[in-house]
Amino acid sequence: MIIGAMALSGCSSGDPAVDDIPSEYEETRSINLGDNISLTQYEIETQDSSQVLNDLQQTAESEGWEVIADWEGDFAGYKVGVALGKDDRIMGINTAVNGNITTATVITGPRKGVNVADMNNDGTSSQVAEEEPDAPPTTDVDGQDFADAPRYPDSVRTDYASLTTGSDVTQEQVHYLSGDNPEDVKNFYENELETQGWENIQSQMLTEKGDVMIYVTATKDSKTLEIGTQPSSDYAEMNEIIIYVETRTG
Repeated sequence: MIIGAMALSGCSSGDPAVDDIPSEYEETRSINLGDNISLTQYEIETQDSSQVLNDLQQTAESEGWEVIADWEGDFAGYKVGVALGKDDRIMGINTAVNGNITTATVITGPRKGVNVADMNNDGTSSQVAEEEPDAPPTTDVDGQDFADAPRYPDSVRTDYASLTTGSDVTQEQVHYLSGDNPEDVKNFYENELETQGWENIQSQMLTEKGDVMIYVTATKDSKTLEIGTQPSSDYAEMNEIIIYVETRTG
C-alpha cells in the first residue's frame, strides 16, 4: 500500500475513525479526502503488521463496528485488508511494513455506492461466472496537475484531492494510472524534478509482498513533495502513481 509506504507527514483534519487507539500508535496523518471520506494513519515500531491490523479491528469492533469482509481490495483509491460497517458508514483498515515500522491506515466513508458483496472473497460466490475486467480509463477525472511535478508521460489522472489547513498550509494529492514499470517512473522523476528546480531529491525502490514500488522525496522553497507507486488493485499490469505536495505560505 503506497500511502503506508510513503508515510506522508500529515495534517490535522478530522477526528480519528477509531477512538481508543493504543498509546504507542503515533498519528502521522489525518485528512479529509472529500465526499465525506476521511483517512488517518499511524506509525508503530513493530514489524508485526498482522498484529497491528488485528488490534485495530478488535478496537473498532469494541466501538460498534462489524466486520463485513476480510478484503484484499480497494476503498477510495487505497488498498485495505479488512472492511467493517457501522450504520451507514464503512471502514477500511490496512497495514504495511517499511523497515522496522508498521504504518496503519484507517479510512472511513459512506456505505452508499460501495458494493459490499464485491468485498467478500470467502469463496461463497465461486459459482458465479467471473466478469470481464474493466478496461483502464483513458480520460482524466476532474482536478489539476502540478506544474513543477508533471505527470508521468501517457498516464491518466484518476483522483485529485486538496485540503487547506488553517491559513498557511495547503496539501494536494494526485493519482495517476500508468502501464510502465516503477523503475521507469523513478528514473523519470529523478531527472524531471531536478530540471524543475527541486532539491534534496531522494529516491528508493521498495518491495512489499513481491510488489515493487518507488518512493521519491524532494523540497523546493516552501514545498515538500512525495511521489510513490503501487500496483493497481483494479487493473492488471498497471501501476498507480501518487504525487503529494504540501505548501506552506506562512
